[in-house]
Parts: sequence; C-alpha cells; structure tokens
Amino acid sequence: MRQLVRSQTAKRLKKLDTELKSSVLPRGASKRGDADAIHDLRVSIRRLTEVLRAFEAWFEPGHVKKIRGSLKKLMDQCAAVRNCDIAVKVLRTARWQDRELTAALGEERRHTREELARKLESWRRRGRVRKWPGQLRVKQSESEESAAEVAGRMLQAMTEDLFRAGQAAAEPDSSRQRMHQFRLKTKQVRYTLELFEPVCAKRTKEVMESLKGLQEKLGAINDCATTLEMVHRDRGAAAAVRSLAAEREAEFRAYWKKHFGPREKVRWMAVLGAADRKK
Repeated sequence: MRQLVRSQTAKRLKKLDTELKSSVLPRGASKRGDADAIHDLRVSIRRLTEVLRAFEAWFEPGHVKKIRGSLKKLMDQCAAVRNCDIAVKVLRTARWQDRELTAALGEERRHTREELARKLESWRRRGRVRKWPGQLRVKQSESEESAAEVAGRMLQAMTEDLFRAGQAAAEPDSSRQRMHQFRLKTKQVRYTLELFEPVCAKRTKEVMESLKGLQEKLGAINDCATTLEMVHRDRGAAAAVRSLAAEREAEFRAYWKKHFGPREKVRWMAVLGAADRKK
C-alpha cells in the first residue's frame, strides 16, 4: 500500500507542477486558451486534493492541512475566472442576450484573471509545489492491509454513500444545494477510483463511464446555479437561467433512474468489492 501511495502522490505532484508552469496566462493569450489552461489546473488541484484525503493516514497531518489550505485558495481564484466564462456560456444556452450584462462579465473576468496570473507567478517564483514532496513523505501505517484490500473497503463504503446521497438528490423536491453536495461526492468517488486504478484494473471502466456521465449532468446544473448567483439582480436573465436549470435537473433525474437503479448498485458493489479479493 505504501508503494501505491508514494507513486500516486508523486504522479499528482508532478502533474500539478507541470500545469502551473504551462498556465502562464500572458496578456496576449486567447480567452479559450486561458479557459483550457485553467480547467487543466483545476483538475490537477482536485486530484492532488483527493490524494490528501484518501491517503491522509500515510502523511503528517500538519503538512496536509497547510497544503490543503494553499490548494483551496488557488482553486477559489481559478473558479473566479472560470465562473465568468460559465455565466456567458449558460446565458447563451438559455438564449438570453444582454450586451451590458455580457460586458460586465467580461470586465469581471479581466479583473479576476489578472489576480490569478499574479498568484500563479508567485507560486512559480517560490517553487511552492516543488517543496511538497519533502513534506508528503509516506510514513508507515499501522494497518497491514494491502492496496487491494484498502481499495475494496474504501470504495464500497463510498459507493453506499454515493447511492444514498444520489437517491435523495434525485427526489423532485431536492434542493440545488443538495445536488451540489452530491456533485462533490461524485467527484470524490471518481478521483478515488483513479487512485486505485493499479489494483482495480479494467473492471471499473463501465463504472467510470456512468460516473462521468452523472458528473456532467450535475455539473450542468451547478453551472446554472453559479450563473444565477452572478446575474440574480437581472430578473429577465435570472428567469431564463432558472428555466434552463429546470430542464437540466429533469435530465439528471432521468439519467439517475436509468444508470443508478438498485441493480446498478449491486453491480457496483460486486465490481468494487472484487478489488479486496485480488491478491
């Protein structure tokens, strides 16, 4: 198990360092180029954050807490830029056109982008991520479980939680906050599955595909919620976004019913539970 923790941690740290170096965000860069770089950086941050959560027992708590705090601050600044792009896209999909509102979102993006660029330059200059491998040395765990046994135990527990939370989120009277929390759970399960890919092998391929589809449906709803927060003072725009959100919520419920029924839960438990039987 220590070898898995060590290799996956090193992999995520290296990827994050690479994304930081490539996301320079120069003044002349295209907006699309910015968006792609920020997306890739956010994914790398999430994946390293999941390493810190899933493998917390193998690291020194003090270092983990500090690194999590740094990652959250950077993620928030990435989100501030991304949210402007999302709002413009959602309004376009909702067929709401308002030049003044679009211009205001563009100005907000310019401001948040400049703040993010300064933060990224500071991280690169100080070599922050390059210091973390020394702080995330893998210690000896008291558990004697193998990587396969840890995977089976952890993933089955997460599956139970996922299906329970999903059932509640798919109820007709479910709040968007509940859906948002469920979306976070789906990401956690997905990134944990990726961490245990060496021991789960190809058995989880179909499970991952279903999970990605679910994450996309929930992400579309969350994009509407984010946009509503940014345009709530414009009654017309807010109404158009709410209408789109209702459509996306219906799509999520239909997807959940089709891909995450009782039989699917049994299949998930069988697939993920097989990991702890693999020696």
